[in-house]
Amino acid sequence: MFFDLVFVFALTQVTGFLADHLNWAGMIQGAALLAVLWWAWGGYARLTNAVPAEEVIPARLVILTTMAAMLVAPLAVPGAFGTHGHIFGLSYFVVRLLQVLLYALATGGTPETRRAILRLSTGFLLAPALLIVAGFLDGFAQGHSEFLRSPSTTAWPSSAGCRASACTRGTSWSVTGS
Repeated sequence: MFFDLVFVFALTQVTGFLADHLNWAGMIQGAALLAVLWWAWGGYARLTNAVPAEEVIPARLVILTTMAAMLVAPLAVPGAFGTHGHIFGLSYFVVRLLQVLLYALATGGTPETRRAILRLSTGFLLAPALLIVAGFLDGFAQGHSEFLRSPSTTAWPSSAGCRASACTRGTSWSVTGS
């Protein structure tokens, strides 16, 4: 429950960002921030519903660490397209990296499963890496870095439509609560 409240805080920060940027560029930037945060929340909502975090201590530690990283991201939202862009990108990268780790903990340790998680991890980590790069851009380049920050131009389309069955190329693994 507290995990969801961290995401609610993130969404309120996006609302504050939009209130301070009442123009078309601000709306596009706000939509990009919302998409990033919504994408992270959706992935964790599905995954944590299937992982028995109360029973598995390593999973609980990963979720708590993710919560801390996710608390940093919304703190950087007001300056995400300015001075705090690299902080936002780095904290989001940590969130996605920990999601890959949680997938690994939840699905077991067979070689087939590890290969499937490695295939998924590219899509999970490439887009946040681009956010870190975009966060360090400055001046003219930063003003035109929506290309790097936009969900439609990063690796998300490849990972967004990538469900476990489609990305594992015939392997049969699943995240279950048992």
